[in-house]
Amino acid sequence: MKTVGMYRRAYPRISETFIGEQAHNLQTYKPLFLTCKLLEEIPFDHIAISDNDQWKIKQLFHIISASPNMFGKEAELKNLKLIHGHFGPDGIYAMRLAEKLNIPFIVTFYGFDITVSRRSMWLSGNPAFYQFLLHEEELKQKASKFIAFSSFLYKKMIEYGYPEDKIIKLNSGIDLEKFAPASESKGERYILCVGRHTEKKGIDTLLKAFARIASKHPDVSVIQIGNGTMTEKFKTLADELGISNRVNFMGAKPYEVIQKTMRNAEIFSLPSQTAKNGDSEGLPLSILEAAASGLPIASTWHSAIPDAILDGETGFLVDEKDDRSLAEKLDILLSDRALAKSMGKKGREFICENFDIRKQTAKLEAIYDLVIS
Repeated sequence: MKTVGMYRRAYPRISETFIGEQAHNLQTYKPLFLTCKLLEEIPFDHIAISDNDQWKIKQLFHIISASPNMFGKEAELKNLKLIHGHFGPDGIYAMRLAEKLNIPFIVTFYGFDITVSRRSMWLSGNPAFYQFLLHEEELKQKASKFIAFSSFLYKKMIEYGYPEDKIIKLNSGIDLEKFAPASESKGERYILCVGRHTEKKGIDTLLKAFARIASKHPDVSVIQIGNGTMTEKFKTLADELGISNRVNFMGAKPYEVIQKTMRNAEIFSLPSQTAKNGDSEGLPLSILEAAASGLPIASTWHSAIPDAILDGETGFLVDEKDDRSLAEKLDILLSDRALAKSMGKKGREFICENFDIRKQTAKLEAIYDLVIS
């Protein structure tokens, strides 16, 4: 089997399970993970700078300089046929390593990496962003291909001057066996939301919407899985809205817990929105997972979400930050459980047709073949 290097500066992150799922489903390529910092053990072969860097000096130098030399001369590097960088800024680091090994590389863009304003990147204090901004034009020239995970990101990349003939749109992939409808009737009634506690996830809009209908549906609660910098703000908002006893902030949870909680939910809602710095979703994986689990979706006309949710057929979409309209749609789904079930069934069928991880990974491997041929 041919070996592909999967570059991510820090891996694995709990919010980026899609990278591991993609690697796990490769059939004709063997993944070798290349990372500056290994956050925990992974079921893949890997080379991590952090493994032999007790004082973190090598890691710091790599992040600041993007030098590939910190990976040393491991024999595994000689087997690589190409490198796949995940997220735009990581593409710079993948580029430097590919140049050293004289092999091609590709980069996948997922969302923030092409939507956050360049001014916000400059002000972030993040050296990886600085590398990206300083060498983005070089990246456009040297990468063999770019992958956009939605039609929305495809258009944004063209707006930022990425060569149209190098960009390939590829849908996200969902494991349809891991995320499937429940085989038995649901007990507790709850609306599920899975997402990090950041501005773009729109969790504040969901809380405001639920507060509008909570008294009408006294047996329904909200379960929110995730954490982040805005956790305390959201908990305070729930208190102010008088729904803190009806909202369960579970924090970050492993994949298995998310699967189980999703399977038993009644509705999934993630009302994503554009953050003040321009940060937008690509296509939230949690929405795809929920639809694959047979849940009706209540979300927004944001980014690539309309690519996955058919308004009025597999769920409802409302304008960003419109908690009144979101409340109305949630009320409809909670009041008409037959409609909700029908929408969930159609949603599952749509995901099976368009977002099966095995089909999408086969397309990814075809891109690999094209690049190294």
